[in-house]
Amino acid sequence: MSAATSIGPETNIRELVTALPIAEDVLVRFGLHCSGCGVNKYETIAQGAAAHGLRAEPIVAALSQARLSGRVPTINNDDLVPHRRAPGEFARRARFAHVIPVMSGKGGVGKSLVTGLLAVGLRRAGKRVGILDADITGPSIPRLFGLTTPLGIESDPNTPAGTQPRPLMTPAVTRSAIEVVSANLLTDKEDTAMIWRGPILSGVIRQFYEQVLWSDLDYLLIDLPPGTSDAPLTVLQSLAVDGVVLVTMPQKLATMIVRKAANLIHQLKKPILGVVENMSYFVAPDTGVRYDVFGPSYADSVAELAGAPILGRLPINPYLVEKADAGLVEEIDDPIVDELAAALERAVAMMPKVKETISII
Repeated sequence: MSAATSIGPETNIRELVTALPIAEDVLVRFGLHCSGCGVNKYETIAQGAAAHGLRAEPIVAALSQARLSGRVPTINNDDLVPHRRAPGEFARRARFAHVIPVMSGKGGVGKSLVTGLLAVGLRRAGKRVGILDADITGPSIPRLFGLTTPLGIESDPNTPAGTQPRPLMTPAVTRSAIEVVSANLLTDKEDTAMIWRGPILSGVIRQFYEQVLWSDLDYLLIDLPPGTSDAPLTVLQSLAVDGVVLVTMPQKLATMIVRKAANLIHQLKKPILGVVENMSYFVAPDTGVRYDVFGPSYADSVAELAGAPILGRLPINPYLVEKADAGLVEEIDDPIVDELAAALERAVAMMPKVKETISII
């Protein structure tokens, strides 16, 4: 990169890092680890800074200095601290434009993977995204995103003067600035068993929703556990959800249980935004032949019962599994990620507008 080449807020992150490798070290110093993940090819410096709650000006200045000197300059500590909430916002805690649970009724169909892919796709579309992992006893979201550090605790900044401040949780933040709250981030050991009964599980889910210092988000995705009992009922009855994404797979047993979940959602008079069929088929890499490993698709019949469109059919793809198992779901560079997110946004746009935002008090 020549000295005459400008570096500004609208400079694309991936193009900059390709032309000026030292730029990645500068961005990482600011906490913009997305300089090395799959989101950066879609984002400018200004967009990346905003997603991480930072000002773009100090980042641009540091990058310009690094280009001239060839090393990471000294950076003011105040410019490294995320300012994720504007003054006065704590009175209403946070606003979620859309709250969307991901549900199936059956375990093992890939709800967490679908939730992760939707979150990454929405971030690539420039949205502010959070994930509430409501699968308290079997949380998978932290592993998908490579998160291991336990959630932080901060005093409630809205505490009246002279009273004892209430402790609130702070969400974990992924490399691309997706906010995550999960039971697996309540401890430093991911294999710790949460031996809690139903009422406690429901209470924890409400705490994750109400007693967390979330930022204002365009989308809060909720990864629901299997079944149609305590946890899903808490979410569907207690939280202001915009609609549900149903995940199924091409197997009669799985389809039957997912149809139960669809019936539950209808009984609670909640909308279904769409259906995602996971493990839909497998394409042999050497021959290109498609195989229906688990049998023929039932996505059309589930979608017909749900009264909702099919958002996507995910193939059995070792590449997706490898990235997910390694905690690198944000590095997945596959068209299905953007297609899923775009389909969800279309479905949300077609839903009747019953509210503008959801405020946590």
